Amino acid sequence: MLSSGSYRLFHTLSGAALPVRSRGASRFDMDQLKFSLGPYELFSSILGGMPLLLAFCLLYNPVSSIQELVPVVQKNSSIAIALSLLFISYILGGTVQSLTWRYFKLLCTLLNEDYRYFGNLIHEKENWLLQQGAQVDKSSLDFDGRLVLRLQEKTGISQENKFIESRVAAYLREHNRQASLSAAELHLANHIMYRSWSFGFCLLSVVLLINLFRTPTHPFEQWILPLLSLGFAYLTFFRALHFKRWNNRELLLGFYFAAGNEKIQNLTQL
Repeated sequence: MLSSGSYRLFHTLSGAALPVRSRGASRFDMDQLKFSLGPYELFSSILGGMPLLLAFCLLYNPVSSIQELVPVVQKNSSIAIALSLLFISYILGGTVQSLTWRYFKLLCTLLNEDYRYFGNLIHEKENWLLQQGAQVDKSSLDFDGRLVLRLQEKTGISQENKFIESRVAAYLREHNRQASLSAAELHLANHIMYRSWSFGFCLLSVVLLINLFRTPTHPFEQWILPLLSLGFAYLTFFRALHFKRWNNRELLLGFYFAAGNEKIQNLTQL
């Protein structure tokens, strides 16, 4: 929801009214946030679903070592099977995005990591400007202050990051800022892929651990593989975290300069 002081702050500084959030925007959620990714989403879903596909295959057919997988793969190698596996991987990678997003947010909470590029800085600066009121000199504001004012004027500032990103993305599309949008979409696609990998490797480590009690022999590598899979889940989580921050950065910085250029164009037309 928009903070109640946001309207008073912007009225005080510029006398303009803030846009009201539409009812449809309240239904927006991060698991639907793809920003029209197109081919980016296709490849990120296929690659992201591969660890999940491997986990389900091993759950159905447990093996004692990696060597046992080789004859199985050779026996079932064909173009039709490969295309089928790619399609299944795409379905898995696409349908679990809501689940992987909750997994990602849970890890961010447990590890005390913030996936927003500016963290709480935007809301802290908004509260500071509200406290200053009419005493604020807009010409003396730093970058963060000017960014907050432009967000207040053009899109409004919600307490939830997902609403800010959706509004900023819509603003950039409306003003044909394709460079910023393309960079943000690419970062988002990579974030989805690494997020799915992290979730898939975490699930794979659980399956490998369960398979320890389902196979007759227990070689040393069978004890190591769950730990390796869990390590990959940890590493890919941080990679997903970085890409999410970069996605947020491209959107906000692209918006900042787009809103600044619009203001200059409006002044030149007067």
